[in-house]
Amino acid sequence: MERRLYVYSGMVGRITEKHLSEAEKTFPGIAAMYQSLARKPATFLQLVWIYETTLAPDPSALALA
Repeated sequence: MERRLYVYSGMVGRITEKHLSEAEKTFPGIAAMYQSLARKPATFLQLVWIYETTLAPDPSALALA
């Protein structure tokens, strides 16, 4: 049986402080939002859901260039 080793250096599961600066590149304002939350989400997926429902720009409001 062949065994393969997969290495993933992206964001998986629990959030750490070092992940916030990386997330900021894709989700502007997410680090400040995370810091302001009284109750911190346990996973990155939960954090993105909060971001998408509160801070993400409305795509319909963006003008097409």
